[in-house]
Amino acid sequence: MSTTYTKVKTGISGLDSIMSGGLKQGRSVVVSGPPGSGKTTFGLQFLHGGAKDFDEPGVYISLAQNIEEIKNDSKAHGWDFDDLISKDKILMIDARPFQLTEQSIGKDDSLYRGEQIPFEHLTKLILSSIKRIEAKRVVIDSITILEMQYSDEFNKRQGLQGLVQALENYGVTSILLSESINDDNIPPEWFVSSGVIQLRHSRHHDTMERSIQVTKLRGVAHSEQIHPIELGDDGIKVMHPRLMP
Repeated sequence: MSTTYTKVKTGISGLDSIMSGGLKQGRSVVVSGPPGSGKTTFGLQFLHGGAKDFDEPGVYISLAQNIEEIKNDSKAHGWDFDDLISKDKILMIDARPFQLTEQSIGKDDSLYRGEQIPFEHLTKLILSSIKRIEAKRVVIDSITILEMQYSDEFNKRQGLQGLVQALENYGVTSILLSESINDDNIPPEWFVSSGVIQLRHSRHHDTMERSIQVTKLRGVAHSEQIHPIELGDDGIKVMHPRLMP
């Protein structure tokens, strides 16, 4: 495989070294895993590192969690997103299909009402956000939330394909967070994206063991091993198996 592509540093300690130096610029990669495996931390670390260390502005699209909660949670890792937002280095968008009011939780039709092509409105929102700050990175958290609103598998696949193609045509490097419980049920975003990174966790005695595996990365030589990871104050750190006791 060629290693002459333009590399995008993830900002995640130890990850780039198992992917020939980084992700392929302008490609979309799915980061998949069960709840609590570190998907959101992965996405935020990718954006924060890009904006702070590599001068690559980023857009974060939340389909599951309140933006203020996300920013507050990020402070535990020392990530000040408010500062980066004030400098137009980061843009964080609340695109949840359901919005909380004081009285109830109701469907937000501003994004999805009358949509004939799945993902059309979200794609337009993301592209306008990219233009606004000249973003180089995008994180969608999570693509699974949007998929759940569509029962037609063909339309879902076509919508995903259109979204990925639009992002790659703009030359942004994108992380699509995907919720997965087991490896038997392969979600459609795995097929349309340029790469798949799996996060896993399992209980071992009284501790939780976390791991990462680069399952697919088109055109990039990468490790196929399952690597242990640590999730600490600095975010995610990928370890080499031979360094573990």
